Amino acid sequence: MKHIIPYIAILLLATVIIYSNAEKERTRITERCQDTFSHAIRTEKKLLIKQFCMQYRQENSPNSLSVEDKKDWYDQNYLIATSPSRHQLDSLFRDGAHKINRNISTAIGYTFNGKNFFSGDESCRKSVIPVQECVYRKDTISTTDIVLQAYIHIPFYVPLQNTYTYAVVFMASVALAICFLYTRRRKKNMTGIPLQELPETGNRTTDNARWIIISKEVWWDEKNHIIKKGETSMILTGESLKFFKLFLENKSFFLSYKTIYESYGLKDEAPEFKDRIYQSIKLLRKDLIGFGITIRSVRGRGYELIFQ
Repeated sequence: MKHIIPYIAILLLATVIIYSNAEKERTRITERCQDTFSHAIRTEKKLLIKQFCMQYRQENSPNSLSVEDKKDWYDQNYLIATSPSRHQLDSLFRDGAHKINRNISTAIGYTFNGKNFFSGDESCRKSVIPVQECVYRKDTISTTDIVLQAYIHIPFYVPLQNTYTYAVVFMASVALAICFLYTRRRKKNMTGIPLQELPETGNRTTDNARWIIISKEVWWDEKNHIIKKGETSMILTGESLKFFKLFLENKSFFLSYKTIYESYGLKDEAPEFKDRIYQSIKLLRKDLIGFGITIRSVRGRGYELIFQ
């Protein structure tokens, strides 16, 4: 067994590195597909909506939704009425995804007026993963919402097709060859030498949670990314975790647009990130409902956390 352990260690290390890199590549592909879907939505509107005339009176609109949100809803309502299959959007999204990788399969869907549409084969619906969801509202009644969804299927071999994977395989092969030659050469010299046993150590469990109070009843464990209020707790992940930590960095829990774009490595506002930021804030707002926390949009400035 002592001769097999080095081979197992090399193979395990190579497998972990390749798997980790594949997951990063899969995440990168997914994020690029999110941006591609947002771009496809904007392009579809430019192609199919040449002119838009609207009369709007704030006094006739008792809800707090902005004019832009309502206009986006009417745009999507018109596009669904014109083409219930959303063929143009489906084609634009597929073409954009194929520019990332030709082996990626795509589909779109939407929910409106109790109807659920899916552009792909229903038999393949379980194999695709949702990468983006855009919600359009004209009022506070959720039954009138228009929800667009983007789906992709990434074959398992796609994230592995990169020079990094090939380099790891090559280095692992060289390491195995060196290990084989070394153990073969040293085998006779090691004969008869007793092995020393290492002292046994007992297992020890500790509570590694470090809670800080961010409001009167809400606690936050930054190390494990857990938010807690009473018996209710949740682990924040992905974009929700990113934006929540950005809020906490400001003592007044205010997050400016400038800070958001700087977190993406941008100096100025980028239109292609607008939908992505909006959806990320919306997802975080949904996650924080059960903790008595809301996110208020400050027009032209950014967002603010409000504790009830």
